[in-house]
Order: sequence, then C-alpha cells, then structure tokens
Amino acid sequence: MIDKIKSQIENLKGKNLKIKVDVGRNKCEEYEGKITDTYKKVWLFKTKNDIKSFSYTDILIKTVIISSL
Repeated sequence: MIDKIKSQIENLKGKNLKIKVDVGRNKCEEYEGKITDTYKKVWLFKTKNDIKSFSYTDILIKTVIISSL
C-alpha cells in the first residue's frame, strides 16, 4: 500500500497542489504549493514561505489529503 502511495506522490511532483493537514483537536491547516522532493520515508511540500515534510503514512491514515488546484 505504501509503495502505491509513493508512486502517486512521485507522479504529482512539480504540479501545483493544495493539501489539507489534520493537526489534531478538530483543527486543519491548508497549504498551496508543489511537491519538490521524495525520499524513502518522507516527501517535501514547498509553499510560498516554507517547506513542509510529510510521511507517506500521513496519506494512508488520512492526516494529509491532497487535491489539485
């Protein structure tokens, strides 16, 4: 399952995306940007002001939801 998520993230690399991150206690944060790099355990998302890192498991457990702009 994780391998499938890795390949999907790899295919989205460089595209303009919007992600929604569940930060707990019924709070969510939304970011717009691009996936810049993918590594063995994590992937990087570059916003206008920052770089965020997420694990592939975050997508599996639906902590991070990716959508296109």
